[in-house]
Amino acid sequence: GLAVLGCGGSLPASKAHPLLDKAPDAIEQITLEGEMVKFPQKGKVTVLDFWSTNCKPCVKMMPELQALYAERKAAGLSMVGVAIDDNPGLVTERLKKMGVTYVNVLDDSGSTIRGAYQVADLPQTFIFDRKGQLRVVTQGGDEKEVAVIRDAVDYLLSEETQ
Repeated sequence: GLAVLGCGGSLPASKAHPLLDKAPDAIEQITLEGEMVKFPQKGKVTVLDFWSTNCKPCVKMMPELQALYAERKAAGLSMVGVAIDDNPGLVTERLKKMGVTYVNVLDDSGSTIRGAYQVADLPQTFIFDRKGQLRVVTQGGDEKEVAVIRDAVDYLLSEETQ
């Protein structure tokens, strides 16, 4: 089991969102690497991060997300970036430059994934528990939001699934 959180282990507060505490249907997409990914992934804590190459706070936050993914994937963290871009080459280049290893999908039409999750402003990050239920939504890419994402992931990874 994971270490109990020092802060009494409560889930950080979420931004209001219509899908909160619901379990939306999983979406299957082809990643930029050409593989099929399904999210949210049952049995794992899933972080879904909406970003674009021209959104500075999004890009600034990604190394932090990558660090979190590297630390926690063995514990059961799944992370998917959703790039709201119509240039896969640019997206791939940016990910390589930043050393991002979690999978990314392209949502260039903006209708499918962004529509399903009712994403307005970027960056927006959705965090699902192991049952696929949306538990936390963050908006904005500053340190405060990164801390919320980190705390939420740790809390949900330590949560009993029974």
